[in-house]
Amino acid sequence: MLCPRNCRVNRLAGEKGICGETAALRIASIDAHFGEEPPITGTNGSGTVFFSGCTLHCKFCQNYQISADHYGYITTPDEIAVRLQKLYSNKGIHNINFVTPDHFLPHTVEIVNIFRRGGTDLPILYNTSGYMSVNILKELEEYADIYMPDYKYSDPQLARSLSRARDYPDIALDAIAEM
Repeated sequence: MLCPRNCRVNRLAGEKGICGETAALRIASIDAHFGEEPPITGTNGSGTVFFSGCTLHCKFCQNYQISADHYGYITTPDEIAVRLQKLYSNKGIHNINFVTPDHFLPHTVEIVNIFRRGGTDLPILYNTSGYMSVNILKELEEYADIYMPDYKYSDPQLARSLSRARDYPDIALDAIAEM
């Protein structure tokens, strides 16, 4: 029950949630990214981790191959933390940017813990659809420094039509207020 869909599947047992993923951590890419707002990317980029799958399923998704086709590979939090540390050491990234991490939040917490144990304290950014549970956000407080939610719909019918999430406006506004 990591997202407002509350699909209640046992991803640890290999079941797939509405996000289309099991508990196996699948990412599409990790790299210094310059496609965010200039204060986020700075001069050296944002250390961006693109997670596979998505809880929202927008019909207009710009990352369709990653979110719907589940492009990516299985990895571990340790491997991601090592790659992020290399990005920081070699390229001087300004932050860690988790893109569409909602369904992998326990993994992101572990990644942050590993990264911080290594002595690096970069800002942690959660780049989300805004469709997040307030309870989950409260659990993330010590693991998130910056939120970049996309507020997609103020009309419940449009949210239902384009993302099968009629409750999106209310949930996203509550989540953004908590952020």
